[in-house]
Amino acid sequence: MSLSILLQDELNGFYRSKVMVVLWVGLPLLTVILYLVTPNLGNVPVALFTSVLVGSLGGTLASAMLAVSIISERERHVYDLFVIRPVKRRDLLVSKFLAVYGCVVVAAMLALAVGLLADYLVTGHYRGIDFQTLESSVIILVSMLAISSSAGILIGVVSPSALVAVILVLYGGNQLSAAAILPVLLKVTNNWFPLLPGLAVSVVLLWGSVTVFGRRQL
Repeated sequence: MSLSILLQDELNGFYRSKVMVVLWVGLPLLTVILYLVTPNLGNVPVALFTSVLVGSLGGTLASAMLAVSIISERERHVYDLFVIRPVKRRDLLVSKFLAVYGCVVVAAMLALAVGLLADYLVTGHYRGIDFQTLESSVIILVSMLAISSSAGILIGVVSPSALVAVILVLYGGNQLSAAAILPVLLKVTNNWFPLLPGLAVSVVLLWGSVTVFGRRQL
């Protein structure tokens, strides 16, 4: 069974789930609500405000979904079926990561677009926004989601229960995603620089997940 088939199967499961529907509707709605109750953003561009907000919330949800999904499948002995099939354990995790990451990125982009639209409708213009700011915000957003999603995979692989997994997501994975905004805090002028820590952390976490999962007895 190839990676593409596994990915398609994971996508069919996740984008039809009630959690993803709520995510696609809930994140844009929450963005508007928080924007309206926090109107005084000062010099902070709306795109940057939205990207950090959605990256944190969406990343936490994605991480928790992935971790709980892996633990649930492990407890239901779903992976036992793949022992007699020509399926690489690496592909099981990568397909799950790509499916959830892709779905959450779509929800995040919708939230970002809605946030910008809300700002335009309220103020008549886009505050503090230009192409470079928008580009940087999108890069930070996808980097935060990548880190959180890969952290969810590792947590799901190593956690003994769903409860432990959720605790680790809240107090571990969510903190790791902050690595994506370090270049902003350090005032790095290169907009693409946030991709480097995001990519590096995600690759390390996924590599660790695959290594541990490959050595575990299913």
